[in-house]
Amino acid sequence: MNQISYLLNHNPIKASRLDNSELFYYQSGALLVIFQTDNIDSIKTDLINITNDLGKVYPKDNAKKQYSMVINQIIEEIDKQISNPDLTLKWLAQEIIFMNKDYLGKKFKKETGQTFTDYLMQYRMNRAMELIAQTNHLKICDVAEKIGFKNNPAYFSRAFKKFTGVTPLTYQKK
Repeated sequence: MNQISYLLNHNPIKASRLDNSELFYYQSGALLVIFQTDNIDSIKTDLINITNDLGKVYPKDNAKKQYSMVINQIIEEIDKQISNPDLTLKWLAQEIIFMNKDYLGKKFKKETGQTFTDYLMQYRMNRAMELIAQTNHLKICDVAEKIGFKNNPAYFSRAFKKFTGVTPLTYQKK
């Protein structure tokens, strides 16, 4: 067990009870552990874990309110359709939103600061990390299927490694 895992497991975030001083304490402790780590792969993994945990502090509903109704609808559809391998902006525009794909792409980038493709990949990788962390018995191909890489688990593994710095199997063993 690495130091950050110890920190995260012994200082669980309780989003409903966390005040600013506790959040600062958590962030400071987490950063201290990272600064003491000398392995770049461990640092990448630690930062991903911290980011995921801190994301739980801020309710998703508050984040959604900053976007327009159509962008919120796209984000909700991403959540609902995450296992759909055909999930693309073009598919959403034609089948769900009924608006021009190019217009939606520009609006999505303007409001979120990310392209739809980048947002979707980040969402899928974060979901994959959650699935791997929650259930050690899941096969990597099952995780790939659950997040929309049904037909290509090898591509999922490459994308996961690019996103996290480690393979899904290595991440699962940690």
